[in-house]
Amino acid sequence: MPLARSATMADVARLAGVSVATVSRTLSGTRSVDPVMQRKVTEAAEQLGYRVNLVGRALRQTRTSTVGLVVPDLDNPYFSALAQQLSRAFSDPGIDLLVFSADGSLETEARGVRSFLGRQVDALVLIPVHEQRSEPSVTAAAAAVHTIQLDRRVQGTAASYVGVSNRAGMQLVRDHVATAVDVSTHPVVYVGARPDSSSAHERLDGMRQYFSPDVPTLLGDFSAAWGREAAARILADGWTGATVVTAADVIALGVLAHLLHEGRSVPDEFRIVGFDGIGAAALAHPSLTTVRQPVERMARSIRSLIESDDNASSHWFKPDLVIGETSPAGTP
Repeated sequence: MPLARSATMADVARLAGVSVATVSRTLSGTRSVDPVMQRKVTEAAEQLGYRVNLVGRALRQTRTSTVGLVVPDLDNPYFSALAQQLSRAFSDPGIDLLVFSADGSLETEARGVRSFLGRQVDALVLIPVHEQRSEPSVTAAAAAVHTIQLDRRVQGTAASYVGVSNRAGMQLVRDHVATAVDVSTHPVVYVGARPDSSSAHERLDGMRQYFSPDVPTLLGDFSAAWGREAAARILADGWTGATVVTAADVIALGVLAHLLHEGRSVPDEFRIVGFDGIGAAALAHPSLTTVRQPVERMARSIRSLIESDDNASSHWFKPDLVIGETSPAGTP
């Protein structure tokens, strides 16, 4: 049995009683069409099951209406939340966001960039795996297509950057601790990530700048497993009370889970402060005090940069401190 022929634009035009040009203008959305004509065309297209040929449109317009997003991994719920916000930001103009996870690998990151460039995406949003060793991938992307680094960056490339001021975030934590914590009973300890990425590096620098170069520090990775391990080390070292400042909410969740599992009181014995404010933060119980990144505004900023074809601008955003039950406000 022969396969049924797919409906064509000419079929839609005959059924609607209009020209093929009118069908093209209506379905492409490139020019205004009389509402009556528009209704006839859309109803005819639905009746025939006609679908716009996106590949053909891309070849004609030399655009694919796609944006690629390369994230370091999808285990960290913060990156998943960023992908969701970007998807929402691009939904109105009908741009498809394609997501690729590097799974923490520089080689996989490079493959993801090559794959997106081969698919001729209109723009590429990249959260680099490494502050320095991701430079070849970022440079290759920026040389081929409008590239915006998000959250993390490799300095000295042609790519734009959209992100939060990590040092400003740590200053907010310092101000909170100064007004709400008795550091004689809750001394500060920092649980962060190794400074392989700009975000980890800048948050560590911010801690040392706003607290002390000698602040007790444990460095691992951006994971709940590392947070649990760090909390176990803190208890093993004999800490009976502390203010645990973390580099990310996902780490804070691990710290919180282990302390509660060991029967420790939060916030009476231990206070916990996170960083990011989306994704993992909603899972915390008790609720998490955290530095929140304005990801909705960041996503809209990326859309504006891409729509304006601005390849040079970088946008920095100030974070906010969200007070939760793990480190309540008040006078120490």
